[in-house]
Amino acid sequence: MAIGDFRRSFGEFYENIYLPDHAAPLNRWVHFLSNISALVFCALGAGFLSLPLFALGVWFQLGPPYLGHILFEKTHRSIDQSPVFAALGSWFTTYEILTGKQSVTLGRAPKSKS
Repeated sequence: MAIGDFRRSFGEFYENIYLPDHAAPLNRWVHFLSNISALVFCALGAGFLSLPLFALGVWFQLGPPYLGHILFEKTHRSIDQSPVFAALGSWFTTYEILTGKQSVTLGRAPKSKS
């Protein structure tokens, strides 16, 4: 798969499946805070050569978002469609929140159809 094909495939998945599957503000908060926690604990685990800290970081990446879907979205369509794209979508959303392109509460402004 060429880079352009990957970007197009991921972009379509992200817009049409991932974002609608993560519309509930509480679920978005859970995903965002889980990603930040995962980064912190994985970095601490690597820095201190601590497997328990690193494992806690991995748990933060997986556990709370799964519960967020059960409690707030009642769906998990994105991970059923593509676990790899779903994981990339979670990190891409966190990146866009940190860079101000999305709101953790309101999501992304809809793209205008020009």
